Amino acid sequence: MKKIKIILVDDHKIFLDGLISLLNNVNNIEIVGTATSGEQLIELISLISCDVIITDITMNGMSGIELTKLLSKNYPQLKVLILSMHSNEEFVLNAVKSGAAGYLPKDVSFEELVEAINKIANGDQYFYKDISENFFINYINRFKNEQKLLEDEELTQREIEVLKLLAIGLSNKEIADKLFISIKTVDTHRSHIMQKLHLKNSAEIVLFAIRNKLIELM
Repeated sequence: MKKIKIILVDDHKIFLDGLISLLNNVNNIEIVGTATSGEQLIELISLISCDVIITDITMNGMSGIELTKLLSKNYPQLKVLILSMHSNEEFVLNAVKSGAAGYLPKDVSFEELVEAINKIANGDQYFYKDISENFFINYINRFKNEQKLLEDEELTQREIEVLKLLAIGLSNKEIADKLFISIKTVDTHRSHIMQKLHLKNSAEIVLFAIRNKLIELM
């Protein structure tokens, strides 16, 4: 039986040791290395071959999301499974965007972890069972509509970001603070958005975002 070679990345040694102890009891899994940071992992994968990397998100230095983006770009054959204490939608979405093949909370059952590893190693994706199907359908719809706006050259990526934040009711100052840009820049983006999409006021911005599924009604 061919074993799935895994490298574990987490800056908590006790957690790493516990995970190694558990996974070493699975017949088709082999832990070939561990790292306590993203930077350490990058050095390690130049020396050791593996199939799946299991990483935390919050670590000293490079985050798990940044690490996943880097791996997706430079080592597309590697599958990344994020195992994190964060389980809200924002973290899951960022993981998906970064190229992760799977996402599990750290309180997941051992059986589900092994199931996820096997599926990911076989080329599938795996996201923990508590994520609803509607969550991914809504995300995929939003992603497709954003891509269409970009491909049709209607809006830039930054203008889409500003549009979505305007549509959920943030002020120019709040958007400026969130995106680390000036209020004047936000105002310029707002003007360009309204001009390009032929919108007249804030209400029409909200309607456009809803109709194109760029935001969700709460």
